[in-house]
Amino acid sequence: MKLSKGKLAGIVIGVAIAVIGGNFIYNNFLNDNDDLQYRLTYISMEGNREEKQQEEAIKNGLKDTKVSEVDFTMLQLDENENMVMKESEYNKLAEKLNLKKVTLKDDEAMIIPSYDGIKNSKYLKEQESIKEYKLREKNLNMLGVLDKKILVAGLYKHQFIISDKLYNEFSSDSKTLNIKGYDFKDNKKTNQSLLNLFATKLFDKNNNKLFLLIGKDNLR
Repeated sequence: MKLSKGKLAGIVIGVAIAVIGGNFIYNNFLNDNDDLQYRLTYISMEGNREEKQQEEAIKNGLKDTKVSEVDFTMLQLDENENMVMKESEYNKLAEKLNLKKVTLKDDEAMIIPSYDGIKNSKYLKEQESIKEYKLREKNLNMLGVLDKKILVAGLYKHQFIISDKLYNEFSSDSKTLNIKGYDFKDNKKTNQSLLNLFATKLFDKNNNKLFLLIGKDNLR
């Protein structure tokens, strides 16, 4: 099921909230497990002064279960949802997730899909047809589309892997996003701990819009 940015940001209905922070996702829109790459996703945007406290709170909420964690950084280049990840960072993530690694020149990029799987074959074909894309006035040759998404389906429209050198060049005038993905075994105590976490002031969207906390349906 595809989730548009509009649905991610503003549909209001009477169900439990599965995402808190600067944007909303309601868990009836996430009834397909393929929509979420991780059981719990935390995204902290540049300027979030409560990042360390939030990370510690999440860690404490997951203390009663076995957790597999990944973390990586991306840059938001502009307001058009152009997101980039450097090659070395992606390859570390690929090793953890058993994905294919990439090798890029400074004028090359790979597309990270916002959606994946057979049900999104039309979207993937459209992405594969893109042979060139401009980022910060640089025309980059697109070498193809990765097999798997690395974030929540539809969260950011344009995601790319670029060379470390180009990433460093872009970083001086971009917003940094620190991202953590958590997978863990289901148990009532952990689920309740996370529900309590969602309700705390530390994760109050009205208090801080520089983060996202996204959980699967069974965190209700």
